[in-house]
Amino acid sequence: MPNWLLTKEATIKDLNLGNNSLSGSLNPIWHTQSSLEVINIHMNHVTGQLPANISLIFPNLELLDISSNNFSGPIPMSLCDIFLMSVLDLSNNKFFGEVPACVFTKFLRIDILRLSNNKLGGLIFGGVNSLPIMNELYMDGNKFEGTIPHNMPANLEVLDLHDNKLSGRLDASFWNFPYLSVLNLAGNHITGEISPQICGLTRLALLDLSSNNLIGSVPNCSFMMLNFLNLSGNSLSGDFSHTLLNTSSLIALDIRHNQFTGNLHWLSYLGNIRLLSLGKNNFEGQITPNLCKLMYLRIIDLSHNKLSGLLPSCIGDISFKGDADDQIFQPADWFKTYSYSTSYDLRDFTFATKGNMYTYGRNFFDSMSGIDLSANMLDGEIPWELGNLSHIKSLNLSNNLFVGPIPATFGGMEEIESLDLSHNELSGPIPLQLTQLSSLGVFSVAYNNLSGCIPNSGHLSSFGMDSYPANTNLHNITQGNACAPGPDPVPEEDVGDFDDPVLYVITAAAFVLAFWATIGFSFCHRYGRSVILKL
Repeated sequence: MPNWLLTKEATIKDLNLGNNSLSGSLNPIWHTQSSLEVINIHMNHVTGQLPANISLIFPNLELLDISSNNFSGPIPMSLCDIFLMSVLDLSNNKFFGEVPACVFTKFLRIDILRLSNNKLGGLIFGGVNSLPIMNELYMDGNKFEGTIPHNMPANLEVLDLHDNKLSGRLDASFWNFPYLSVLNLAGNHITGEISPQICGLTRLALLDLSSNNLIGSVPNCSFMMLNFLNLSGNSLSGDFSHTLLNTSSLIALDIRHNQFTGNLHWLSYLGNIRLLSLGKNNFEGQITPNLCKLMYLRIIDLSHNKLSGLLPSCIGDISFKGDADDQIFQPADWFKTYSYSTSYDLRDFTFATKGNMYTYGRNFFDSMSGIDLSANMLDGEIPWELGNLSHIKSLNLSNNLFVGPIPATFGGMEEIESLDLSHNELSGPIPLQLTQLSSLGVFSVAYNNLSGCIPNSGHLSSFGMDSYPANTNLHNITQGNACAPGPDPVPEEDVGDFDDPVLYVITAAAFVLAFWATIGFSFCHRYGRSVILKL
């Protein structure tokens, strides 16, 4: 860190050294830097603590960004005496202890306050019930406790408090944010219901209340134009189709791990959806062909529900092809701060693939695509049209009631990385076309009724027997380099018609032969004639 720039003679006004590989610390600086208004040293390797007398060294700072370094220790109270501070970013460091309450009271006006991803704790906002005017507030990824005050700044545009230890209810007085575009309270211990007052947040683009203890139904907010909605990991209930928001604007909908009910006929209204996660609820009925109209889809998770019936073959018509130039979802454009050169960092999305839950960051829509329909009651044959999904990376149809063969067209899934067809009633051989799947990392057809030989060529040869258990008529090849398909099985009805006449002919022929053998023995053999004479 070139502290020699901050000498007595220096008259630097704007110091921007961000995104380099600088080390060292801000100490020692012996002279007041009254000209300095901007310090931006984000994304370096600077260590140590903030100077205890920082307000004396930089009395006229308006922007201080030391994010993504290795600063530690407490936040000095002297920071509160820099009255002109409008942007303060201490995120992604190792600060610990409580935030001085003066941070939330003494600044004349602070537009952006970022304290994310440190080791800070204590009561949220230092126990202060009324905050100064501010536009963006980020305190996520810490250990703050207590309830969220009701008297929040009405001009807030971004409020991110996710992954803390906050508790209590969000009553009607909390929702007075007419300009709010981002609200993220995920990963806390918030209880109670979602108030209908939330419908007044007509500018809200992202709402994340996931991983809390919320109950009740979702209010019907037809005027909200949300782009991202995450309510997963709560105890919400009710018929979701009756409580829908304005779904035409939704790009990502995640309501997994709740108790929602109803059918899925409302899916056709999600015209712009990319991520659709409805897993682990109580949805029932059939998977409507309306799902196939959602041509921008990248993720479909309908797992662990009560869905039944046939799988629409038109799913094979969805491209699942990401587009980096897709202008309809550019988070940097939506949530870019008005006075600061950063953008809102979308919370990571998760998707179960390769047998594990994986987390994907900002490039999620470009890097991942998949379908998870596992743990339902889907039946019938797997549509061969699914083989047209050449850009899909994960397909999980396990724990259903599918019958019939594995479609040979699956060999056309060129980018597939995980294929799970286990725990069904599939029959017939494993198609040799699957040996062409060079990207496959996880493969399971366990607990089916498959027969024939396990292909030992191509990429399938890399999988062990744990991919195939409980298929009694499926055999591994121990000799030879190829798996020749066996004869087609004869239908049972044909076998029954064929066995009876053959058995009859054999029995009759045996009887005739035995009869004439006895006659011949009696008249031609000396012992046989003596027996007849005695009779």
